[in-house]
Amino acid sequence: MSGNGYLPDSIAFFRFSALGFYSALILFFFISTPLMLGNLSLGVVTISFLQTIPLLIFASGLLQTRIRTYAWMSFVVLLYFVHAVLVAFRPEQLIQGLIEVSLCVGLFVSLLIFIRRYREYYGAPL
Repeated sequence: MSGNGYLPDSIAFFRFSALGFYSALILFFFISTPLMLGNLSLGVVTISFLQTIPLLIFASGLLQTRIRTYAWMSFVVLLYFVHAVLVAFRPEQLIQGLIEVSLCVGLFVSLLIFIRRYREYYGAPL
């Protein structure tokens, strides 16, 4: 089921949860990068944008509820999780790293539960 069709509440909750974590992760990069680098310049904004490009590629498919896009996003978020863990090991960036880890885990879990429930309900292949 692609598009904006009806989703049962138990499935829609995890879709909106995934979209919320997805949006929060994008917003996090645009807020935290200037904080980590200490200023707001064209270079810092460019770095923030480069960090979010892989996430932004999936925006259309996520908004249109394309199940394959949700599946691919679950793989990509693991790369961000690795980045978050590496950031968390720097003592001066522990809080930012833990926030990023939390957002990645929340997104990953929401994606997996959404995909599973969607496939069970609609019998859709990946």
